[in-house]
Amino acid sequence: MSESKQSKRVAVTLPDDARTFLEQEAKETGVPVSNLMSYIAVNYVREEKKKRSSP
Repeated sequence: MSESKQSKRVAVTLPDDARTFLEQEAKETGVPVSNLMSYIAVNYVREEKKKRSSP
């Protein structure tokens, strides 16, 4: 059985302060909030995988 490499959408609910921060970051960097969230999530997963695979 082959693993699917297709991206999946998810919806998240953020507290107002987190959303405000991300919106400001998006304005400053020109990167959409959705892309910032994707970047944050992917990096979190990579770091956790590294931690969990280390002895």
